[in-house]
Amino acid sequence: MATAAAEGLRERKKRRTREAIAGAAMRLFRQRGFDAVTVEEVADAADVSKKTVFNYFPSKEDLVLRAGDARLATLIEGIRDRPPGASIVTPFRALTGEWLDRIEHEPAETVLAVPRLVMDSETLRNRLFLGWEQEAATLTPVLAQAVGEPAEAVGPAVAARSLAWAHRVVVRTSFARLLDGEEPRAVAADLRDEARRAYDLLEGGLGGYGAR
Repeated sequence: MATAAAEGLRERKKRRTREAIAGAAMRLFRQRGFDAVTVEEVADAADVSKKTVFNYFPSKEDLVLRAGDARLATLIEGIRDRPPGASIVTPFRALTGEWLDRIEHEPAETVLAVPRLVMDSETLRNRLFLGWEQEAATLTPVLAQAVGEPAEAVGPAVAARSLAWAHRVVVRTSFARLLDGEEPRAVAADLRDEARRAYDLLEGGLGGYGAR
């Protein structure tokens, strides 16, 4: 019991340190732009060493784009744990629905903080584009296993990219509309309907693919 409690305390401390570093970084990035801020300045603002920053965030870009890893892990879990009868489209529908819930309920400035940084930084844009391909490469063998095909088969690779981009297009469209000043609830409502139709199109082609 003592060991478990100690481990819990360590994990909480790590989480607080991670959050402090990420919060300090975002404050600096929003004030001055991603490219103008150094990792040393982030470390100073968070009252940690530069080495500690890199212990939690392997690269400077991860300070901004860190949420992608958790989102991908959740998506993979959803693919593997989908209920009987559910196609591989189902977890992607859920992911998009969760995103639109954020659009509806979170302040627009919070939702737009990362896109604004990415728009102003070629470094972040390049990392994001690379991350999209890495995401597809990670999803492909997961989908292959889910449908009982070889990891090198073309079908899972096509499905991974099609479904990932369906979600991505909804996200990017929501950013564009929010940046244009549209009301978040209206954006979320419109895109829920559009996302449903888009996934229905994919369901027609992929719905039987991997259904249990």
